[in-house]
Formats: sequence, C-alpha cells, structure tokens
Amino acid sequence: MSSCPPGEEVHSPGESWPRAAPVIERAPLPMVEVEGPNHVVASVNAAFCRLLQKKAGELVGRPFSEIVPHGDRCVSLLDRIYQTGEFEMQVEPDDSGPDPAHWLFAMWPALGKDRKPERVVIQLTRSHFHQNIREMNQALMLAALKQHQMREAAEKSSARLEMEVVKRKSAGDAMRRAIDQLTAAQTASERGNRAKDNFLAALSHELRTPLTPALLTAASLREDSRLPAEVREQLGVIVRNIGVEARLIDDLLDVTKIAQGKLEFRPEFCDAHPLIQFAIDIVRGDAAAKDIELVCSLQAQYSGLTADPTRFQQVIWNLLRNAVKFTPVGGKVSVRTLNQVSPDEVRWLRIEVSDTGIGIPPEQLEEIFLPFNQGGLGGDHRFGGVGLGLAIARSIVDLHEGTIGAQSDGPNRGTTFVVELPRATLAAPQLAGGANAASTALPSVPGLKDSRAVGALRLLVVEDHASTREALRYLLQKDGYRVTTAGTMAAARAAADGTTFDLVISDLGLPDGSGIDLMREMRTTHGLRGIALSGYGMNEDIARSRDAGFVAHLIKPVGMAELRRVLASLGPAETRRGELPA
Repeated sequence: MSSCPPGEEVHSPGESWPRAAPVIERAPLPMVEVEGPNHVVASVNAAFCRLLQKKAGELVGRPFSEIVPHGDRCVSLLDRIYQTGEFEMQVEPDDSGPDPAHWLFAMWPALGKDRKPERVVIQLTRSHFHQNIREMNQALMLAALKQHQMREAAEKSSARLEMEVVKRKSAGDAMRRAIDQLTAAQTASERGNRAKDNFLAALSHELRTPLTPALLTAASLREDSRLPAEVREQLGVIVRNIGVEARLIDDLLDVTKIAQGKLEFRPEFCDAHPLIQFAIDIVRGDAAAKDIELVCSLQAQYSGLTADPTRFQQVIWNLLRNAVKFTPVGGKVSVRTLNQVSPDEVRWLRIEVSDTGIGIPPEQLEEIFLPFNQGGLGGDHRFGGVGLGLAIARSIVDLHEGTIGAQSDGPNRGTTFVVELPRATLAAPQLAGGANAASTALPSVPGLKDSRAVGALRLLVVEDHASTREALRYLLQKDGYRVTTAGTMAAARAAADGTTFDLVISDLGLPDGSGIDLMREMRTTHGLRGIALSGYGMNEDIARSRDAGFVAHLIKPVGMAELRRVLASLGPAETRRGELPA
C-alpha cells in the first residue's frame, strides 16, 4: 500500500517514459532520474515518492525544479554535469519545518550508448541531524558515489581506447590493457568487500565473546531462589542490558547485510499472534520499570503468514522497544491486529503498535525510517540508540512484500506504527478447529523436555575463552550433564580419543585452528554432532557450521535457557555415537 511500490510502472498514463533503472528501484535512499534541457523527471523510486509524499504519476514528466524544494537552485549544476560528466553535490537549507533541516543533492551522469551524459541521477536526502551526523551522512554518500564515478571513468577510458582501435586498427593490446584494468578494479573492489566482511565478523566476535560469561553467570544467579529478591531483581537488570548490547551489535551487522543485499530470509508458515506475544514479553520488564501499561488486542481472525518468524519478531520487538523508550512514565503502549481485504481481494494482516509518547512531527514521519535518523532527536541523549531499528524494520517488511509506516498528530501526542503483510490465512490450530493460537506462548523446540530429565549426557565443551569455558562447565554440571572441557583443538582431540561423548559444544575461533574443522573431524572419526557457540554470526558462518555437522549455531552472548532448550531437544538416542540420523 505504498504509493510507489517496487516493480510498479513509474510513469504517468499516456507517456512513454522508460522504467526506472534497477539500481534506482532497489536503492533505499530517495533517487530520481532526469533528462533533457529542462531536466524533466524520467523515473523515480519508492523512497523518493515517500519523501515527497507524492505518487509516481504526479512526479514523472515534470521539471525537477518544480517538484522539489530549492530544485531551481540545482539547474545550473545539472547543466554543468551534461558538459563535464562530473559528479556534483549541493546542500540547501530548509526552513519550512519547526526545526532546522537541510536538503542534500548528490548528482552524477548516466552515460548513453555514445558514452556521453544522457541523463542525470539525483539522490535526495532531507536531514535533521546535528552537524557531525550530517557530515558523516555526506561522507557516506560521497564514498558510495565515488565508486560509481570511478567505474564510469574506467568506462570512459575504455571508450577512448576503442576509438583508437577504429582509427589505427591496431588497438588489440590497448583493449586488453583496458579489460585488465577493469578486472583489476573489480578484483580490488571484491577484495575490499571481503576485507570489510571479515572485519565486521571479527569485530562481532570480539564484542560478543566477553558478554557470554557475564550473561550465563547473571542469568544463573537470577534463578537461584536462595538469593534475596532485591539481588535477583538487580541481576535481571544486568541480563536485560547485556541483551540490549547484543541487539546493538546485531543491528550494525544487519545494516551491512541490507546494504549488500545479503539479509537472510527464511520464510515458513507461522502464526503471527504468538510471535507478537513473545515480543511483548521481552519488553514487559522495561515497561514495568516505567509503570507503562501494556495492552494487547489480537483481533485478527486470519493470523497465519508465510514469513521468517525470527525477522518478523525482530520488527515487532523494534516497534515495541521504541514505543516503551519514547513513552513517559505512567503512559500506555497498545498492540492491535485486524484483517483487511484489498481491492484485488488479497487478505492483509494489519498490526498497529500505538503509544502515548513524545510523538513525531508530520514532516519527519518518513525520515525516521532512514538509517541513523532519530526523528530530530540527534544530540538528545535522553533516549539512547543510534537510529537503526526502524530502517532495519522497513527492510524486513519489504522482504515480506508488506508496508510499514507511522502516524502521529505531532509532538507529545503519541505515535502509531502500522505494519501490513499480505496473504493472511487461518493459523494452523484454527485450520484444525482448535483454539486461537494467540493465547499460547512462542512455540518451543520440538521434543522439548526438562534439561534435567534427558539423562546424564556426556558433553565435550571446547572454548578458548577461559571465563566462558568455566561458566559453561559449572552451569552444565549443575544441570546434571557430565562435562569435559578443552581450550584447543589438540586438547579436544585427545579428550575424544580417550572418552566416549554424546555431543560437542564448540566455539568456532580456536587458538590452533577452526571449530569448523574440529567438528568435521569429530563427525567423521567419532560419529558426533555438535552445537556451535560463536560470536561469528554472518550468513556464511552459519552455513559453514551446518555443512560441518553442527545441529545448531548459537550466536554469543548465549543465554543458558537457550542452550538448555537446544540440549533438551536432542534426546540421548539422537546424540549417541553411531545412532545419529544421516
């Protein structure tokens, strides 16, 4: 229900404008293509439509100077781009709103078949950030567009060489040098991307690893009924804040995955209602600390969706976390679901998350979905956060072919976020004639049993971080497991050669090798499977874990409850040597 969804023909009826270039259609930031001496709009993307709050048909075919504030000030720059073929950027102040803002225009040429500028691509951003964030945003745009500029410069160079071939009929060597240059540039770019991915993975691992023993120990002590209630409540604060720290790390990695088009998406049939309730349970403690009332009204008769349950829950949790964060003490946060049917007879699930919080100015209702945007609160440290949650939520909803938006009557009048997802059906219990699943908790791991009742499984725990290793040993032994620990691959091999184990629990980064290689050895030599505990959580890391024989990949910091659920789901018959399924 966006005014300009991906894939829509972005031209007005009767016109012969071509579709937007794929790079523009998929771009997360507002982009527009103009052509001709009057710089007429040829194509726009969905983000541009949302920014101007116009439909594509109202924009395409009109001069750029008429549809964008201060667009007339860019005409001379647009003329110059056709002459020079160079990248241009301009910043214009915008005093139309209640607080200072700026329009950022980034412009570069699109080359035609004759290698001359045929059109101009414009990236438009309206920013309320404080000076440092604005400068960072400009730097990010310049860096991305510089790569585009360098690629077109290489194409210009190749075109000049090709003309020499025609003139001299002896440019074979020159052309080969130009394919070599492009290949070298592509190789360098790929190498840079791999280096960045490796850096992010290593950074994630280093940030997550120290959190694991703290989370394990605090969570275990919190369960100890012998401790005073006040102490256990304080331990709960520690556990919640470790979870927030881990979520911030996840958000940074998710932004990188979105930019690279690598955000994992594993759709399956699920019931939205229990997933919503589980997200509510996660924020219940923070809401209680501010005396905020949580109201849940799951009225949708059709709550079944084909969705990625983890990503769906991430969207709802982000919206609830924002609502609690920006609602004052004694306020209220409400969650409501209902069904709607579109004119083409598609049934939609509508999810509304409303609060009585600080509200959002109308002109910022679209900007809050941009990365690092906090709705004009840049520099206000009362609420924390870095402004990534809503940007990630929109990308996830887009993957589900849905829409997400915000509604607010202005400052201090609350906000309602609306998520709409298509093709809603009856949930599984409803199809079977049972009760509505909205009253149940998040579905547990199949075969879940009390971890203390699964028998004394023999576990080999391989972890080089001493604090994490000792915390795991103590807590697993306390649960009744027989535990042997090792800090290296060599020590793990020696232990497996001398003792029969049922399961391996291993870190992936070890001092003398990889936990991936260790798992392959344990599977081949001893017929074992394992659980990976790692700070590495990129898609490639999880895929390698599965290929090596790990039955689960738990990303640090790992809570003891999560580890217990996985262990309990693997009964002794499923993990004994020689009895593993193929």
